[in-house]
Amino acid sequence: MTVSPLVIPIFIPHSGCPHQCVFCNQTAITGQKATLPDAARVAEIIDTYLAHSMPRPQVEVAFFGGNFLGLAPGQISDLLESVRPFLNTGVVHGIRFSTRPDTVTKDRLKQIGTFPVSLVELGVQSMDDQVLAQANRGHTRNDTCRAMDLLDSFHMNAGVQIMAGLPGDTREGVIQTAQVLADMHPKTARIYPALVLKNTLLARWYQNGTYQPLTLDQAVDISGRAYGVFNQAGVTVIRMGVHMSDAQMGSILAGPWHPAFGHLVFSRILYRKTIRKIQALGTTMLSGSIQLRIHPSEESRLRGDRNSNLHRMKKKFPGIDFRVWPDPAMAIDQVKIVKIPV
Repeated sequence: MTVSPLVIPIFIPHSGCPHQCVFCNQTAITGQKATLPDAARVAEIIDTYLAHSMPRPQVEVAFFGGNFLGLAPGQISDLLESVRPFLNTGVVHGIRFSTRPDTVTKDRLKQIGTFPVSLVELGVQSMDDQVLAQANRGHTRNDTCRAMDLLDSFHMNAGVQIMAGLPGDTREGVIQTAQVLADMHPKTARIYPALVLKNTLLARWYQNGTYQPLTLDQAVDISGRAYGVFNQAGVTVIRMGVHMSDAQMGSILAGPWHPAFGHLVFSRILYRKTIRKIQALGTTMLSGSIQLRIHPSEESRLRGDRNSNLHRMKKKFPGIDFRVWPDPAMAIDQVKIVKIPV
């Protein structure tokens, strides 16, 4: 069983970002003002995480919340050098960061090339230029393609972040964005639903009726289909949904936020898989009792939030009595349909 790395997040809120995207209220997301941590603060954060975490074979420091490669060269060096003592002692093994596609250049990659960069996450959001323009992203589809090519030429792993529900985008557009990116073979992906945060242009559009966010059901559906595209291509989806603390929750004006958004998406995926299997077995399965055999760890996903999946199945197949059967022999993410003899 593969053990996931311990990722130590260090926020560089809104730093290096030349644009104010329509959905962005960076202080609300990170809970911090736009100040870069100094070496002492970086060391304090790393020491705290190491002291309170179980030992992992891989420990990585992640600079998130800003546009890392958009920082001044000296600032980039200072942040990387603040991690060097931990790299030298072997308690930290890699560095990852998020950045805009248009700030990935040969000069910047040469500058960071002497450090063990494990992942560069690109804030792509969309591969539709019209959607990017409406979101005031300030970069294009070609910038993302160029960034992916450069990272590949420097043998650096790429991650991509996409957003569902941006102004002017569609369900099909999000799926197409996922497909285009999956064809580029990034190592990881994140899928975020667009939220309406206070003090953003998107909030103004929402309040005057020119923007309508996705419903939770729509966001779950679209994210599940984008997940399927990435998963089929072998791209690991490392997060779905935005994490916000209780203190940050007050910044959400509208939109499909849920504390267990990823669970809802996986539950929807398993529901679709179950429905397809029942339908494939023909009319003989449409009455009587059937077992839904599932690995015990997947039972809550199969049932859905408050048994919502079972309720939907019963509504779709009113003649069937569904019985969930936890079975440790079942593979993860698989469900087996078994007819119960009368």
